[in-house]
Amino acid sequence: MKESTTAGYLTAERKVFHDITERLMNVNLEVLSDLAKRMTDGERVQPETEQEKLCFKLINDLDHVNGHVSGSITQKKDMRNDIWSLISYFGAPSWFITFSPADNMHPISLYFADTQETFSPELRPDNERYKLISQNSVAGARFFHFMVEMFIKHVLGVGQDHHGLYGKTAAYYGAVEQQGRLTLHLHMLLWIMNSLSPQEIRDRIMNPNSDFEKKIVEYLESVHVGEFMTGTMDEVKEQIQKNMKGEEYENPTQTLPDPPPEFTDCDCEKCESCENTANWWEKFMNTVDDLILWSNVSKSPAKYSIMLVNSSLERS
Repeated sequence: MKESTTAGYLTAERKVFHDITERLMNVNLEVLSDLAKRMTDGERVQPETEQEKLCFKLINDLDHVNGHVSGSITQKKDMRNDIWSLISYFGAPSWFITFSPADNMHPISLYFADTQETFSPELRPDNERYKLISQNSVAGARFFHFMVEMFIKHVLGVGQDHHGLYGKTAAYYGAVEQQGRLTLHLHMLLWIMNSLSPQEIRDRIMNPNSDFEKKIVEYLESVHVGEFMTGTMDEVKEQIQKNMKGEEYENPTQTLPDPPPEFTDCDCEKCESCENTANWWEKFMNTVDDLILWSNVSKSPAKYSIMLVNSSLERS
């Protein structure tokens, strides 16, 4: 309401105030209603009569007001124009990314929502976590903003001295919206510098003298693996059920991952550094399988369906 009032005030301050008031007072409501109905039905309307032109000028006046209001139709129209401009300049985007950080499962968001001054990476019980987040929507928004900034900075490599995870970022465009449980998530278009256009990809795939088709199929098969990392589903399930009986077992969805050991160029497989690296990778694969069994298994009457993006996990 405040943004709408402010936007209306800004419009009233313009030198064309008299013209705007004249259009508001003299607009033909029947013509305006007819135009609205035709546009709602999907018709591309071109003003022909003086009354229709007057209505279109009035719509432009309202657009000036709505453009200052977040989530308004005018702002969405402006965002679409921004995206089309980026596509015109950079070509088709390389990736479409949906980014939805789990605020009720992250110690940073819980720290923002709590009153404790000392940060603790330990996760709280379920009821305590949900209560903290549900009572402090500002903390959830702060956490979301922080995570998006870190994603753009470190994963996309924007403004940094290194390339992003997907390559060197040429441009990105993101739109934030509210999801069903009233938290925020982000939809983003990402352009990678020097990436192939859809037409170039099609031409290379259709070229009988090119091995591009073989390489792209090999790439897709390497990053989409419908299986676990350490064995079959039955083997992994049996091992996890065995581990859960031990006192040292921790639910991977309720704990933070161990950081990897410091990187070295040694590959002798005998020294302490190589042993630490091997042990970390073994624990990493077991933890990933445990997470998949907890969170990424879709159960149906006939079968289990699993999808693991293997390369993304390894790069992370």
